[in-house]
Amino acid sequence: MKRQLYFLLTMLAMSLVSCDIIIKPDPNSVTTNVDSVVVNVKVVGDSLVIKAEVEPVDISQCDMVMLDKGKLFFYNSGKPAMVPFAAETDSVVNCVFTPDNHLYYCVPVEGRMMLRSIDLNEAEPQPKQVGDWGVDYEKCVTETYGTVSPLTYYPLRNMLGLWHEFSWDSYSLTQQKLYNLSNGNITDWKWEDMGTDVEEDEFTYLFEVENGQYWFQDGIARVCLSDKIDFNPYVSDPDYASERDYSLISWSPDKSKVLYAAILEWGDLPHGILAVASLDGETQLPLEDTDCTGFVADWLKDGSLVYVGEEPLSPSDPDYDANWHYRAHCIKRVFPDGNTEIIAHCGDFQVK
Repeated sequence: MKRQLYFLLTMLAMSLVSCDIIIKPDPNSVTTNVDSVVVNVKVVGDSLVIKAEVEPVDISQCDMVMLDKGKLFFYNSGKPAMVPFAAETDSVVNCVFTPDNHLYYCVPVEGRMMLRSIDLNEAEPQPKQVGDWGVDYEKCVTETYGTVSPLTYYPLRNMLGLWHEFSWDSYSLTQQKLYNLSNGNITDWKWEDMGTDVEEDEFTYLFEVENGQYWFQDGIARVCLSDKIDFNPYVSDPDYASERDYSLISWSPDKSKVLYAAILEWGDLPHGILAVASLDGETQLPLEDTDCTGFVADWLKDGSLVYVGEEPLSPSDPDYDANWHYRAHCIKRVFPDGNTEIIAHCGDFQVK
């Protein structure tokens, strides 16, 4: 249990961030409300190619927000439609929803991390300055992958957390600032205190690793969740291959499926892929373009899984090099029936 908790906390301290975006209408389609609504998004170079939208989209009804190159884009998975949030002109580096229908996010201002919010209950929400974290932006960036600390919401304490101060001993950010949403106080919280406020999944005990496989058992049935997947092709370097291990990440909203990490090798950090499995063992889907370290994944209310994956760059892309395997981040959606689609090309999102 301690190993699984440490593994999940290590992954929590990593997130993907970028800066500035250009929106360009598709010359082959008619566009409406371009300043407020974007649908059927894909990327060509540094531009979003968009198609026509029939009706405006209320961002309070959006169930996701995407962060691409410093800009926020609210997304309605039911339409689907995407709304760029033009009211924020500074570069956003992380964000998180809270249950009261607010989005909190951080922007660096003169090198310091500032906390802002958007009240999605308002008719025309505007950015609001919430507080100064009192920590430099560069202190919130890891020295391994250069990723920025995510903004985390802790429901048990109604607090936001921002990690900082990278350590090579743990390959992670080790100290945390906490913002109390009830009274506005900012306090310090160290890594060794983290375990006192982690809400452990009450069903974690239902899963176990045996003979290199991942098993679910609830007292009625014992089902293997990994035997239909050949994990060997996903070992990138046999010299670092380790004894097969697994870690539960999250449940689908109806508790019929789970997202788990298959740990296949160890270097400085664990590596492997994510996989989705139904609890009857019939559906087992490896998310081939993922890594279990630094992943971003979450469930939508309809049972779809949304995650950040990768895809190869095409020869026409300016960053393409035939001698190297360059890949671009993209957000993918796995529907309950197993079909997959790309929502957008960027590297971070939050689900409401």
